[in-house]
Amino acid sequence: MKNFLYFVAIITLFGCQDDIQTSNPTLQGLRHGDEIWRATTRTATLQTTGILNLSGSDGFGTVIISLPSATVGEYPLGEGQLATITYTELNTTYSTQNNGNEYPVYLGDGKVTIDAINAENKTLRGTFYFNSYDSTGTKYMNFSEGVFYNLQFTTGE
Repeated sequence: MKNFLYFVAIITLFGCQDDIQTSNPTLQGLRHGDEIWRATTRTATLQTTGILNLSGSDGFGTVIISLPSATVGEYPLGEGQLATITYTELNTTYSTQNNGNEYPVYLGDGKVTIDAINAENKTLRGTFYFNSYDSTGTKYMNFSEGVFYNLQFTTGE
């Protein structure tokens, strides 16, 4: 019994650890607050227009983060904002540009923060969270504790 308790303690301390440093580079977050979502494929492209697009997919859902520039700072999300996040899953696209239509009305919102850009290595890191709705305003998608870490970007068209 004593060995079993040691085993449970070790598994509890180390088995549930989900450190971003073991997923380098990464694009991940908590989907609906309790489900770890991690992109298995990811890209980042800095367009010649200055727009930065980050995208990732886990094979079931796809996140696309579109920012008006690639500079360190905070980018608010919501209806009418230049920065946008969309998440597509099962033929439904959720966007931070959409608001909910239930009473009380819930707003698509959130924030993306670019913490650092390494121009030499063409990598960036930052955080994000968002609340979004489908185009009808009835379906809801939320991500919290979002992270992009050592995500390599390319320059495109």
